[in-house]
Amino acid sequence: MWTRQHRPGAVIVGLLAAAWVCAAAAAAAQDPQTPPSGNARVRPETRQGQGRAAAAQQADRLDIAELQRLFDAYTVMQAQDALQLDDAQFGQFLPKLKALQDTRRRNEQARNRLVAELGRLTAPSAPADEAAVRDRLRELQELEGRAAADLRRAYDTVDQQLDVRRQARFRVFEQSMERRKLQLMLRARRGAPGEVR
Repeated sequence: MWTRQHRPGAVIVGLLAAAWVCAAAAAAAQDPQTPPSGNARVRPETRQGQGRAAAAQQADRLDIAELQRLFDAYTVMQAQDALQLDDAQFGQFLPKLKALQDTRRRNEQARNRLVAELGRLTAPSAPADEAAVRDRLRELQELEGRAAADLRRAYDTVDQQLDVRRQARFRVFEQSMERRKLQLMLRARRGAPGEVR
């Protein structure tokens, strides 16, 4: 018989490790070839290699997104005990926690997209386009301002469900969960996922 504190958490940690290993494998499978410059013809096998690399990158993004969703689910499972909420309190707290997680994830994904675009625009082989770089930097700055405001609102909504002691405990809990996530990723990369305590 599973206990809420141990077995489901262990299963989710195992799934998290598996998702991270899949993401690492997808990244390792990327083709090292780079597209030729100038007007040189692209050979069919080169196109296939580029297609495999693009598919691997897409799989990598999907696996990382799944990893984050699984870890968010693990966080939700641990939150009730960490904050010592009864079932009624947790029922009110849960949608606010999920909204906070969704807000954070949505803004992180948007920021990652913009930073990746900046990386492409400023790569050594990319043509100089200062106007495009300036536009992306402006978009990034605007996004970061909106994200900070969104996150503050989400935290305010969470805090409305908690007394001041639990508000403080929630911050400590989040920091602890972030450390666990980093430990999990390191263990998965070493090939020894195990359970993160």
